[in-house]
Amino acid sequence: MEQRRLLASLCAAVPTLRERAEAGLWTDLLDELLDDLAAGRPVAEVCRQLGWRGETETERSIGPGSSFPDHAEGAQLEGLAPVVLNGDYRCPGHRCSRRAHRDDRGRVPHCALAGTPMTYRPEP
Repeated sequence: MEQRRLLASLCAAVPTLRERAEAGLWTDLLDELLDDLAAGRPVAEVCRQLGWRGETETERSIGPGSSFPDHAEGAQLEGLAPVVLNGDYRCPGHRCSRRAHRDDRGRVPHCALAGTPMTYRPEP
């Protein structure tokens, strides 16, 4: 798997990895490895040390030719036409290929590695 895709996959999996780390009492190791990754350590090394292979279900559902009919975002304000945004959120640091959408409560997705909101890119 190419580095950007592997990084995107890892980023999407960090919340699950955090839950597992908390349950298994290895949050210090996870935090250390994510800090190393942010400092430039190769993502493949970090994944190897975590024993994680990549490819989340979310990532497999995203890619060329996929569509997101259930993810059209918008709001209805009285007297105004509905606002519909067609696009997706991407890595704020342009380091990986992860794409995401707002959650069911309308919250903007965050980069799990950097802890910052992802950047919205409208479809052309």
